[in-house]
Amino acid sequence: MKEKDLKANKGISMMDIVVAISILTLFVGVIGNLYYQVGLQSNMIHLNAIAVYYSIKIAENIDKIPYEQVTNDLNNTLKETYNINDSFNASIHVENYNKDDSSPKDILKIVTIKIEYKCFQETRAYELKKLKIKEM
Repeated sequence: MKEKDLKANKGISMMDIVVAISILTLFVGVIGNLYYQVGLQSNMIHLNAIAVYYSIKIAENIDKIPYEQVTNDLNNTLKETYNINDSFNASIHVENYNKDDSSPKDILKIVTIKIEYKCFQETRAYELKKLKIKEM
């Protein structure tokens, strides 16, 4: 009778299992990180699109407001007037175009609209500048 060689046994060794689990863990880690990054960027793009929408909405309405009413006092009623979500902070800064010039004509204002938002502990802002021209 011939003796059987123990090394000829075709089973799964402990080393094969350790290598397979290591490769699987590495693969799941890489895929999980990619999935997180795609979700993060998708949310940031979505929030930026909303910020752009709010700023354009405000800018279009500023064209309809009389020149004399476009002041920094618009900040007081900004959220209520434009139905801005609580997770967004909106502000308007108005300055005269010719503030350094001594000429008495006041026909241009620079309006800066800034929308700030926070996503995953990161604060971002979208800023839009426009000119408001006095109608004659």
